Amino acid sequence: MSPTGDVPQPTTTSRRIFLQRLAAVGALGAGGYAASRSIGSSNGLPGSLRPGADGFRPGSTASPAAAADPAAAGRRVPGAIDDRILVIVDLQGGNDGLSTLVPAGDGRYYDLRPDLGVPDDEVLALGDDVGLHPSLSRLHKRGVTTVEGVGPIDGDLSHFAMTERWQRGDADGTNAYRTGFFGRLLDTIDDGSPLVGVSLAGTSPYLLSEHAAALSLDGMNTLDTFYPHEWGDSQAWLAGIEAFASAPAVGRSDLGSQINTAYRELLDLGPKVTSNDDDVDWDDPLLAEGGDLGSQMYLASRLLDADVGVRIIYAALGGFDTHQDHFYTQASNLEQVDIAIDGFLRLSEDAGRGDKVVVATVSEFGRRVGENGSGLDHGTASTMLLAGPLDNRRLGERPDLTNLDHDGNMAVTVGFDRYLASLAEEWLGVEAASVLANDPEPLGLL
Repeated sequence: MSPTGDVPQPTTTSRRIFLQRLAAVGALGAGGYAASRSIGSSNGLPGSLRPGADGFRPGSTASPAAAADPAAAGRRVPGAIDDRILVIVDLQGGNDGLSTLVPAGDGRYYDLRPDLGVPDDEVLALGDDVGLHPSLSRLHKRGVTTVEGVGPIDGDLSHFAMTERWQRGDADGTNAYRTGFFGRLLDTIDDGSPLVGVSLAGTSPYLLSEHAAALSLDGMNTLDTFYPHEWGDSQAWLAGIEAFASAPAVGRSDLGSQINTAYRELLDLGPKVTSNDDDVDWDDPLLAEGGDLGSQMYLASRLLDADVGVRIIYAALGGFDTHQDHFYTQASNLEQVDIAIDGFLRLSEDAGRGDKVVVATVSEFGRRVGENGSGLDHGTASTMLLAGPLDNRRLGERPDLTNLDHDGNMAVTVGFDRYLASLAEEWLGVEAASVLANDPEPLGLL
């Protein structure tokens, strides 16, 4: 990988692209870019570090964070299946559950939403009284599991507070976890693979773990900097990283050894997951029609194709805070969700892993039942969607639209910890009580 004098030099354009990508990787590093092992705190140190009683050292299983976090060490359930994969799609801003799974048979819904209610003759029926939004036609055809009434317990409907509680798995706001909920799952199912968890939407506290390998990406070509190129400056930079990563540990601190191990793993990982134009099917609906979420889900498929041990993937789509123009914005957002999830599952089936992958949505809260001009204010309960090799049932309990609180919000009938418990215990085989407080009861996904 050493540069030579006869290596073609990059054009101005290619050099600029290279430097932009290098800057992007640097920015990710500052924000928690974990090449290998992440830390159950927000100290901003590089990946491949694990805190121990006598400092940072490889292989440490005890840490201050573990002592402070009673749910840091999870337990597997008997008979757990070891190759299942969970993909989380975060609908950021507060997705309206009543526009996702529409109570078309409930006249009260149309009384409260005379302008923003989804017309009953357009609803994609899932029974006599409910159906999916018309933008979710692919998932309707494919089959989907719905969970109604999901939300925080005694939430204050702040985006920041409720998002943080979801990320920690803290449904009632009483548990100060230092790790993310999915990070605790990663720690439990970690088998030492080069990469166990990935965020495709930048750094996410959801995946903050004690020791499992987790990586934060922000776009399809984030790791392109670690892919061998013909450009002279690219090869020179890679040669420097290669030399650092390969240097003997003699004279290095444990911290330095861990850092060069992190770079070694990035150098190994880059060529496996980087997409170049020749390898990308730009006509695939995921990329041609799926917008940003479609691009994330396409990359998710490529990561799984690389077969480096990934078990949990996090993706996100913003724009669900529909205080204005709810009707058309919601339709557009859900169409992107529909294309992205269906397309990803199609690729999973084509690759022979369709029976191993479940996609599940999360969102910090729902929207208020009654409309406010052209939009909907923050609400409480929402509806979550799951797609994959499930029984395609309606779970949870639909809130009673005739029994709203003083703000006009529905009662939460399913604390979101029960929803997370189902993903942990029933799909990934991690005992819910070992990663969530209050021993929440799973919903019965399988």
